[in-house]
Amino acid sequence: MPSSPKPERWPSAAGAIAIRRYAADDFDSLVAGWHATNRASYPYVAEHQRHTLDDARAFFAQVLVPRCEIWVAHVDGDPCGLIAREGPWIRQLAVFPPWQRRGVGGALLAAARAAAPGELRLFTFRRNERALAFYARHGFVPVAFGVSPAPESEPDVELRWVA
Repeated sequence: MPSSPKPERWPSAAGAIAIRRYAADDFDSLVAGWHATNRASYPYVAEHQRHTLDDARAFFAQVLVPRCEIWVAHVDGDPCGLIAREGPWIRQLAVFPPWQRRGVGGALLAAARAAAPGELRLFTFRRNERALAFYARHGFVPVAFGVSPAPESEPDVELRWVA
C-alpha cells in the first residue's frame, strides 16, 4: 500500500479526528475494536455473538485487507474507528464503542466521500435503527430491501448516497 499522506483532520465532539490510510501496524488494535463494535452493535444476530477475536482476525486478514481500501480514524493517536471501502461499496464502517456519537462516523464518511467515485453504497440490518438514522442524516436513501446471506439471514436494506 502507498505511504500514508499526512492525516486529514476533522473537527468533532471528540476533538480533532485524524483520518489516514490503514497500515499493517494498525491490524491488532483495529481488529480488536472492530470485533468489540460488532458484538456490541448486533446483540440480535447470533452469528456475530458467536464470532471470536480469532475469527475477526481471519476475516480482516483474508477479506478486508486484500480487497478494501481501509481508512483509520484516531484521536490523539488512539484508534477510534475504521471504514473499509471496495469501489463504491462501504464493506465495513465501525466506530469503536467509547467513541460513538462523537463525530467519528461522520468524519469517516466525509473521508470516504472525498475518495468516492460519485456514490457510496452499503447494506445494513433493518433492525439497526441507530445506523439507519445515522446514514439518513448523512444523505443515504434506501434503494432495496432483502435478507442478508446465510448464516446471518437477517432482514437488511441497501442504502445509497449520490454526490
